Amino acid sequence: MKNRLCFFEVGGATQGSPRFLRERVYQNMIIDTYQSGAVMRILQSGKIYRASPSISFKKEYAALIDMLGLHCECPIFGVVRGRKQNTGGRVSGAVRIRLNVPREYVKLTEYTDWADFLDNFKYTNPNDYSTIIVGSLDVKSSDHLRVVESLKHQRHLFQYKMPQAILEYIDPKWVVRYKVITNTREQEDRKEHRLNFFRW
Repeated sequence: MKNRLCFFEVGGATQGSPRFLRERVYQNMIIDTYQSGAVMRILQSGKIYRASPSISFKKEYAALIDMLGLHCECPIFGVVRGRKQNTGGRVSGAVRIRLNVPREYVKLTEYTDWADFLDNFKYTNPNDYSTIIVGSLDVKSSDHLRVVESLKHQRHLFQYKMPQAILEYIDPKWVVRYKVITNTREQEDRKEHRLNFFRW
C-alpha cells in the first residue's frame, strides 16, 4: 500500500493549475513504530492496540497527552518514513511495524524538543509542567516555555527537522507490513545513523 498524494480544489482552483498544486496535501502518512511481538499479535487478531499507562514516564506522558489534546492513557511513538529520525530506543527482538495512517490521527512533535522536555521535567512545578521551579539554575524558564509551546503547536511536516509521530492507538487496518528486528541495539543505531544521511 502506497502513500496517496491527494489534491483538493479550493476556492475555484482547477486541477493542474499552479494554485491547485500549491494546495496539495498528503491524505495519509507512512509511520514506522517499534513495538513488541505481543503488540503485533494483537493487531494480527484484528483488534485495535492501545498502549497501557507507562510506569517510568507516567507524569511526562500525561503532560504530552495534555499538550497534544490526546484521548488515551499512553501515547504511541513513531517516526515518519523518509524523514531524519532518532537512532536510539530500538532493542533486539522488537518489531518494526509500518503503518499507513490517515493524517488526522497523527500528531507531530520535534524530537529534540521532546528530549529537552524530558530532561527539564524534574525541574518543573509539580502542578504545572510548563513552569520551572523558582530557584532552579539548570534550566531557564523562557527556554522551557519555548519547548512546551513547540510541542503544543502543530505545523506542516516540512517545518520539523526530526519529526516524531504520536498516535492515540493503532488500528490493524493501518498495518502495511512488519519486520522482527534481529540486530542488536548498537547495530540498529549504526544502520539508522547511516540512513539519516539520505533522509531529509
